[in-house]
Amino acid sequence: MLTKGLRKQDIERKLYEKINSDPDLKYYIDNDYIIKLVDLLIEGISEIIEENNRKLIDDLLRKK
Repeated sequence: MLTKGLRKQDIERKLYEKINSDPDLKYYIDNDYIIKLVDLLIEGISEIIEENNRKLIDDLLRKK
């Protein structure tokens, strides 16, 4: 399979890097439910972007 765009792991890493760039955020938001919610959102966003990349490639290859 032809891979273009970012993989799920790359997207997750970039999102976590962005969150970790604000150390006060972790200090003030010290709630396990909020942390779990953020983790699920990051995972979901990453999966959606990766799936979208695959569909874009499929669409582009079909048009050729």
